[in-house]
Amino acid sequence: MATQLKSPGEALEIAKRYWDETPPVRVFELATELGLGPVPAALPDHISGMIRRVGDRWECVYNQGHARVRQRFTVAHEIGHFIYHRSLLHQGVGDTLAYRAEGSELPNPNITREQEWQANNFASNLLVPTRWLRAAQAVGINDVKDLARHFDVSETVMRIKLRLPLPDAA
Repeated sequence: MATQLKSPGEALEIAKRYWDETPPVRVFELATELGLGPVPAALPDHISGMIRRVGDRWECVYNQGHARVRQRFTVAHEIGHFIYHRSLLHQGVGDTLAYRAEGSELPNPNITREQEWQANNFASNLLVPTRWLRAAQAVGINDVKDLARHFDVSETVMRIKLRLPLPDAA
């Protein structure tokens, strides 16, 4: 059983160990090792997940009704909050589909768009480490769909990681 970590630095060092494996990053196992659960829950469709305080520990909750790639990104995003924003979380923070605390079941005025961007950036880098991306491209995996499948992420996450334009919303 994982123990609750005392410092964000310890959590980041554990996360880095998961890059010593092969894709895809085992993000659910990482959350477990960090002592965060993760916990699947029946959440409203507009809520992706949250990190919340339960007694003296933290718990990462994700929407069990969302696609697996969305769940993986949500868990990675909440790990980012745990590592970088723990001092701002107080009782926690919820995230909508747009990863905004406003409109979630656990709004947190301390978590601004900047912290949400940081958690998103952490999540994309956790799930698609640059050296793994370069290695995949070196063996000929270059199509966005193929790369997304290889890393078990959404095509949107892969397009952002590759700095490609997102398709226009219909």
